[in-house]
Amino acid sequence: MEKYLLSWQVGCCDDVAAAVAEWMPAQVPGAVQLDYARAKGWAPYYMGLNFRDYKWMEDKFWCYRAPLDFALRDDQRATLVFLGIDYRYEIRVDGEFVHGGEGMFAPVRLDVTAYAGEAHELTVLLWPVPKADDSDTRDQARLSAKPAVSYGWDFHPRLVPSGIWDEAYLEIGNERGIEEFDVRYQLSDDLGSVTVRAQADVTMPGKVRFAVSDENGVVAETTVDSCRTAAAAELVIAQPKLWYPLGYGDQPLYTITAETIDETGAVTETRCRRLGFRRSRMVMNAGAWSRPSGMPRSRSDAPATLEINGRKLFARGSNWVGTDIFAGEMTREHYDELLTQAAECNVIILRIWGGAFVNKESFFELCDEKGIMVWQEFPLACNEYPDDPHYLAVLEHEARAIVRRLRTHPSLVIWCGGNELFNSWSGMTEQHHALRLLNAVCYDEDQYTPFLYTSPLTGMSHGHYHSYDEETGEELLTLLRNSHFTGYNEFGCPAYAPADYIRTFMSEEEFQSFGPESEIWRERHAFGVWRERSWGREDEVNYFLGGYESVDDLCEKSQFVQSMCLRSDFEEMRRQWPQCSFAMNWCFNEPWPAAANNSVVAWPAVRKPAYYAMQTALRPRMASLALDRQLWRGGETFRAEIWMHNDTIEEMPAGEIRVSYKLDGEEIQWGTLRYAALPEQTNSVSGSILFPLPEDFDGLFEIRLEVVGHPDWSAEYRYPCRAKVQKSQKKVLNM
Repeated sequence: MEKYLLSWQVGCCDDVAAAVAEWMPAQVPGAVQLDYARAKGWAPYYMGLNFRDYKWMEDKFWCYRAPLDFALRDDQRATLVFLGIDYRYEIRVDGEFVHGGEGMFAPVRLDVTAYAGEAHELTVLLWPVPKADDSDTRDQARLSAKPAVSYGWDFHPRLVPSGIWDEAYLEIGNERGIEEFDVRYQLSDDLGSVTVRAQADVTMPGKVRFAVSDENGVVAETTVDSCRTAAAAELVIAQPKLWYPLGYGDQPLYTITAETIDETGAVTETRCRRLGFRRSRMVMNAGAWSRPSGMPRSRSDAPATLEINGRKLFARGSNWVGTDIFAGEMTREHYDELLTQAAECNVIILRIWGGAFVNKESFFELCDEKGIMVWQEFPLACNEYPDDPHYLAVLEHEARAIVRRLRTHPSLVIWCGGNELFNSWSGMTEQHHALRLLNAVCYDEDQYTPFLYTSPLTGMSHGHYHSYDEETGEELLTLLRNSHFTGYNEFGCPAYAPADYIRTFMSEEEFQSFGPESEIWRERHAFGVWRERSWGREDEVNYFLGGYESVDDLCEKSQFVQSMCLRSDFEEMRRQWPQCSFAMNWCFNEPWPAAANNSVVAWPAVRKPAYYAMQTALRPRMASLALDRQLWRGGETFRAEIWMHNDTIEEMPAGEIRVSYKLDGEEIQWGTLRYAALPEQTNSVSGSILFPLPEDFDGLFEIRLEVVGHPDWSAEYRYPCRAKVQKSQKKVLNM
């Protein structure tokens, strides 16, 4: 089988019948907006306020064209393949309608054998982006299966892509070939065997050979006769090698092939899929069945503990929001860079947020290889998606395509209906047809992978997204210490990006225009996105550090606060295991350069200081400090518990911790604590520390927990202390 890329052009027009006035080169995969910008020599959309120039493109019809000119032998066939077209489209050959559709995740395969031997013109006509109303907000996405984030979010500009966003090519193969190749599997209850069910949709009757192989060769194979247009088989593998997340075992992968065989025994066509075997379950958290207690009572919290191959685990993770504004720009190389960073950050699960794109195949291949689990949400977020027949038909078509494509990836361990649907701003429940439909699709297509209606469910938590809430006067850490959730789907510690990074996408004049009235600072999410003071949180810097002297100083100090708080919050959530079973910060990455937000990696893959704090907090084995708050006052006695964490599958040996602290440059040896051996996947308090803070001390003090013989388990902390008699604060901005 051979693949041939086509030479594309693109242009726009005002209605479905109008002619394109100007054609320009098109890049596929890509987006019409980017093609137009390249042709006109525009500056990048991510510089300054340039993204605003693209708004008019939403309401245009766009048309791709390419020559379709190929020759075939008598024993060959040709198929036109589109892996992703965004959004409503018609495909035509020489102006004649061939196929139409709506969506962006369902692939299209068209038999074009009849067009061989002559030159033809292929066109793909795109309708304007779908809009449910005139609100110019994310509400416009509520009647489509298009990611709502493109319509504007608190970390994403209003920039709605259109175009052929995934691979498109002409495929030439044998007339005796395979159109579709579908695979499912089921592990036995004892995990001692796996049954692989394979089906190949073939172009003509004949023999089909199925084989499953590992790195050492074939482990199971069979040859069957196709029944008209399909061949199906079951292959049983004894003692399969199971896939585990990073740190809990290996990530073995298998390849399954389907081969069509002609009358002479020759192989005419081969298709391959990669798969891995794992059992994923969502089970009740420790003690959850006993809550609520007493009478009358309601149901217990929803199951929230991931169990992989029979082992329950604490899912250390983060939220993934997409690598780029334009899905067509997402590449394997960019995925690999970010996923490598995630693995190095000790992340073992990524929640693929329902407001964003479903990633390309290479994303899941890399997660399989790296041992990163995926919580995959369907493209529903923060809207009430109606019981509309047309919308539901599109959603079902899209959902089935998504599940069929991804279900053999062992890294995908959870399906979820979407983001924040059971909240007042969305107004959905389990009775909405869209969610009943998604549950049914997942059960039908991938029965043995858990399905959650939305994130969060009862018992789980979203927020807070400020490290200090000026409305209540409380730190997020204080709230967490008094919380009893089954898991933390989202929580955020916002900050400004490094000043040098911000200067890469705005001029010095724009940088110095800092403030809530500055257009570029607002459009880059520093002000007026979630709350007026989000995400540029001057309040945190004033509260923890007593103010700032310049914009550069504010950026640097806010990063310190973000790092300190994110680390403390993660560590507190880990201490709540096994009553709490996962923690995922909002968010890991970002789709374009922001002046302020909650991410730990700036676009495209720039690690912020908070990344390293998160990496420290998610180490499988470590010491930590447990405290109720992070800001201290002169004259107080500092108090904290000392904990040991063993988030591995082996016992952690007993040992010693040397504790010291530093005030005004003077290091004081506090003492030595012994900790007992910890069983696998256990946290335990080993002692406590307390010492007085001088009344006039104003600055940062340090605490060091040195785990003797294990420097990689040791911990160092810096916390702010404000003198009992306050010094004057210096501020740039008062709001």
